[in-house]
Amino acid sequence: MAMWQKRDRILDSPVTEVTASTPLKAQFDDSDCRKEEASIYGSSDVDSQKAISDSPKDSKSQRLRSFFHHSREPLPDHSDIYFGKTDWRSIANLLLGIYATLFSTISLAIAIWQPRYGKWISPTGHLTPSTADLLFSLLAKSIEIASAGLYISFLGQYLTRRSLESRGIGLADIALREWLIQPGFAIWNWGNLKNASTTVLGFASLLATIAIYFFTAASNSLVSPHIALGKWETTQFSGQVRQNFGNVIVLKKDCWAPIDALVDSQNIGESCVNVLASGLAHQDFNNYMKQWSKVIMGGNNASSNLAFRPSASSSIFTDTKVQGSWVQESSSDISINFAKYGRVVNNITLSMPHPVVYYSAQVEFPDPVKGTGFGEHSVKASVVSPTSNTLCVNMRQSEVAPLIYVEWPNARFTSGDNGHRIAAKDWYKDTANISLQSNLSQTRVETIFRWGPTYNRSFPIFPQWPIDFNSITNISVPKSDSIYLLVKSPNTTDYTICQMYGVLSQDCSTKHTQKVGTRTLSSDCDADALSFGSTIAPGSFRPNPSRDFRDVLGAWATAMGLNGGMLSSNSSLVHVLSQLVVTNSSRNIPALNKTMPSISEALAVLSNSMLMKASINATFDNRTIKGAPIPATFFPYDVVVQTQQYRSGPPAPWQGILYPILIIIFVVNWYCLMYFLREMGLVVDFLEPQNLFKVAIGSPSESRRRTAGEGPVGNHGSDVWMLRRDHDRRLVFKKVGEEGSLGGGKRDGRLFIGFEAS
Repeated sequence: MAMWQKRDRILDSPVTEVTASTPLKAQFDDSDCRKEEASIYGSSDVDSQKAISDSPKDSKSQRLRSFFHHSREPLPDHSDIYFGKTDWRSIANLLLGIYATLFSTISLAIAIWQPRYGKWISPTGHLTPSTADLLFSLLAKSIEIASAGLYISFLGQYLTRRSLESRGIGLADIALREWLIQPGFAIWNWGNLKNASTTVLGFASLLATIAIYFFTAASNSLVSPHIALGKWETTQFSGQVRQNFGNVIVLKKDCWAPIDALVDSQNIGESCVNVLASGLAHQDFNNYMKQWSKVIMGGNNASSNLAFRPSASSSIFTDTKVQGSWVQESSSDISINFAKYGRVVNNITLSMPHPVVYYSAQVEFPDPVKGTGFGEHSVKASVVSPTSNTLCVNMRQSEVAPLIYVEWPNARFTSGDNGHRIAAKDWYKDTANISLQSNLSQTRVETIFRWGPTYNRSFPIFPQWPIDFNSITNISVPKSDSIYLLVKSPNTTDYTICQMYGVLSQDCSTKHTQKVGTRTLSSDCDADALSFGSTIAPGSFRPNPSRDFRDVLGAWATAMGLNGGMLSSNSSLVHVLSQLVVTNSSRNIPALNKTMPSISEALAVLSNSMLMKASINATFDNRTIKGAPIPATFFPYDVVVQTQQYRSGPPAPWQGILYPILIIIFVVNWYCLMYFLREMGLVVDFLEPQNLFKVAIGSPSESRRRTAGEGPVGNHGSDVWMLRRDHDRRLVFKKVGEEGSLGGGKRDGRLFIGFEAS
């Protein structure tokens, strides 16, 4: 054959003429030939019985080296079937092993690591999903083909070499190769499967066959990229910072208005902010009241527990639903507060998500793709939450009177209809020298509002009394971080004073979720382990109400017309707000109304968008920016991310059962590669059909015992055969324990043995 290296025949033994009556021993008595070969080759005793009975010092490994030790020099006995280390066939086989081993290792690593490909594989990325799927499928198929070829080569080399030893091979061993070429062969030939699977090589070959044929399917499931929602992973985002929370100067500069500053340089920024505040507030309040209406129209009542009542939402981002959270529910319980203070105390705290997460997510993630869900994600960020507190307290007229300017001695006012006193336009000049120690603060609510020298906070002074359905504001209380609102409800004789301030809270985290067609930004305050406060040292951050944000609230109150009570304007908004005041009934202990919101909830909802607006480009941790505003600077913050993108790994948990296939291929390829690195060079593979045919050409020695065309019978499947040379230097199969050989036969009265290695 072409694969065989030719060599000159050293022995020229004649073909023996025999008859049917010639004894079998005489037919195959090559003792003279052996003696002659021994003098030439030094080690040609190929008789199996003698090989088995060698002296103890001639160990198995020594016998193997004596027959075949090609890693150094080709042995003279078998140099005609040996391909050297530098032969192109040996090199090609080694390269095949390296390729199969390297890429099966990479495939297993990818399946275990389960990398996310981000923008690399996406409809708009470097690789489209269809292209990536094709490339991964081609790679898997090439690994499957290379692994099959490598293992077939290993079987051929290993069994050929073993057949040259005293151990020999059986028909079941020869059938192992067919399992890889014809998978159904293992089932059709149950005898071979039963015999082979009881050996280490047979069982390993069975596993290798199964793994090779299912490798592409396993790779497509575990390695090929597919759209999937990953696990929560910790990472960092960065956010832009220019100001501290509530810097109204930045709000004015950033407000969009087409009016030239040369036309109105003094008020254009403030007017723009007021218009923005008014528009956002009315839209938020309308959505909030709609939620309440749906609850009532559905025949249900809301809970008096704040946690289960409709929450605030903001329309600051047109493409995102922004949802806030009611917090500090214990202090919002009106019944408990009434038992404590003997009056209605409506205390509401609202935390909103920090907008920095919204802007970071736009940079970090692509927009979700319709139909695939690529780009969908959820982010939880450990950042502070902009929070507002609205405290409304019902007070008798006599308790409020010390805070009403027109009730002071020497107050300047005019009388209106029905004797209603209207304060002078410059009334505030008479209040400039009022100190914290003034007895004006003796209103019995100092501890509720934290007024006076103990708290270093001033009390508000209102110019006059508002009439029913009206309110009056004070947005410029000295040494204060809050604005105040005096409201007169038609449902009670009491007056209501509301205090509002903003603060950055450390008790919540911000969550951003984006799916196809929807985007939500919300605050998570349910004992969240990701809250900013849980990520820093205890006591290292003591948030205080922001005096800067008070100016933002002042602009918001002006824009909303909450000071319309000065002119008894009967504002529609205040008309609604005044009817939301919680009143005290002598029959029942006061509580949050189950059919409508309270005035504190409503004011918190109305101001929540400005709470968000004042947080844009503002600090999101416990740092304070000196000399704000500053040029845009980026700071990191911690997040956990769950993404819907193309990644490797099992799409469903049950598909993890395919991991053993990748592991088996990985182990088999590595073992085969190590084998070929140790046994450098190849020998002719006698398990290949054409080579096996040439060895066994002619009728087998036992053909006389069975019908022509019949396969192996009896114990043929368990017989052991060895490759040996006859006296003509031709390789033949000889059965262990007998003189005859598989491949010897009788033709025309002559004995034709094996095949000639030329």
